[in-house]
Amino acid sequence: MGKRTEHMTKPISPEPDRNPDVPDNQRQSRTLADVSDPYVVLGLERGASQAQVRQAYFALVREHPPEKDPQAFKAIRAAYEQLDTAETQAETDLFLLQPPPAWHPPCSSPALDLAFHAEDALIALQAWDDIGDMDLTDDFREVEI
Repeated sequence: MGKRTEHMTKPISPEPDRNPDVPDNQRQSRTLADVSDPYVVLGLERGASQAQVRQAYFALVREHPPEKDPQAFKAIRAAYEQLDTAETQAETDLFLLQPPPAWHPPCSSPALDLAFHAEDALIALQAWDDIGDMDLTDDFREVEI
């Protein structure tokens, strides 16, 4: 599994900036930091093996050591942490393929009518007591001797 093959996507390279005063390492780190797909940051295809992920990570760390390019190193390290184990890679793949649905707060309930209505009082009294209960069979039973 030596070198990366040609069919793999290449890691993000810096776009030529309009400002020539910006150093190359800052252009690269800004580009890497803006990418949220860890496969793109590491220059891999989706579904890459753990050995390919590890190999791409160490190759990019050699290109962007933390002493010279800390922002790019942080982006590379974050991408590697999302793909370093099979469990985290599966979780990352799940959210890359299908992002979670947007959360919307529940709709507000309709406005309450706080005005007094006589029929509401009658309903409340019926629920509270047996007013309006015309079935009296429960109150009377045959006497057993």
